[in-house]
Amino acid sequence: MIKRFVALLGITILVVSLRTDALAQNAINATGSWSMTPSGEAFANGQVKVRQDGSAVVGTYGQSGHFEGKLQPGRLQVDATWNDSRGAGWMTIVFAADGRSFSGQWGRPGSNPSGHFEAVRFAYPNVSELYYVNVTGGTEMTARRVSLHQLGLDVVGNLGPGTQLDGSIDSDTYTLTGSWKEPNGSGWIKLQFADNGKSFQGTWGLAPGAEAAGQISGSAIDTAQLHVNGLWEIASSGGAFPGNVLKLEQQGQAITGNFKDGRLQGTLTRGSSSLSGTWRDAHGTGDVAIKFASNGMHFQGTWARKGGSSGSIIGRRVTAAMPALRN
Repeated sequence: MIKRFVALLGITILVVSLRTDALAQNAINATGSWSMTPSGEAFANGQVKVRQDGSAVVGTYGQSGHFEGKLQPGRLQVDATWNDSRGAGWMTIVFAADGRSFSGQWGRPGSNPSGHFEAVRFAYPNVSELYYVNVTGGTEMTARRVSLHQLGLDVVGNLGPGTQLDGSIDSDTYTLTGSWKEPNGSGWIKLQFADNGKSFQGTWGLAPGAEAAGQISGSAIDTAQLHVNGLWEIASSGGAFPGNVLKLEQQGQAITGNFKDGRLQGTLTRGSSSLSGTWRDAHGTGDVAIKFASNGMHFQGTWARKGGSSGSIIGRRVTAAMPALRN
């Protein structure tokens, strides 16, 4: 009798264990958009899109970033590989039991972790952005830019001096319904956002319940600040920028640099990868224009000496301990 009870108990435990593993394997559905916050060297900052097909998990981030791995049976962990403009490497993702967040770490092949990250699932698009807009219809609405600020599903904003916009977003349709006010008029507005919140299409009108007076569309303005602080290996054609090292220091949009017997000063506008400025050395002064790669690892540009020669300059980052982009 005791042996039979023990056998039945063992079978019960096995069945419960198998059922628990099956539930754990199927409990997480990672498909969707996630907001990632990095620490250490940044893996990605902002929106990450994930697609899950069975146990296979694939993600995209930035302009060309990609990772893929498998959700292990009975576990909430994904061991994955990544690749982007920086190269390739490994990453580990661990999901919370409720499937609403994950955390992890990443690194390059054969190395210790370069950084860590945490992410939460987007339940609706984040529309706290500055948008260029195009408006058609009557003269009551004259906006060319719209600045929106979001708190949960509620959104407020303005379309210029003396204006306001109020509304709320439907989390299922990504549609904002609200009101607007400008010096020349006021009325209703309805905006359909893309799933990443970076663009919208919509209509606007005057009296409540009246037909649309016109259409409005918008696209988010890139306001990320490219970070170029550090040492750069350089090469230049002509007589400017001697030596092979340029050290750049950055305070917001202001850039200063030192090279052999010379100094550079310029501006790198937020949302831009182009630096414009001046340089000087013992032999004269001139203008310089530099275009950085989107990942902040390379640049190429031109220089011109006032009243004299001109040439090209190229550069490669010597160290990249800090993330290339900062919000």
